[in-house]
Amino acid sequence: MARQSALATFAGAVKLATTDGADPATLRARVTSKGGTTERAIAVLDDAAVKTAFIRAVRAAAERSTEMGDALGKD
Repeated sequence: MARQSALATFAGAVKLATTDGADPATLRARVTSKGGTTERAIAVLDDAAVKTAFIRAVRAAAERSTEMGDALGKD
């Protein structure tokens, strides 16, 4: 049940992000109640520097993708 709930939440977020013209921060602000569960969860993620880790991970993947593309282009 928890898995299905998480997947449905994620699917709803993706649908909203793809159909609404607002940026993700605005969309998140619209659904975050002051003192609510989402606000609490975001505070924990911010304390753990998750945003920074995601940025680093995406950059690392992009760099590796470039390296792999360069290597494949040499063959």
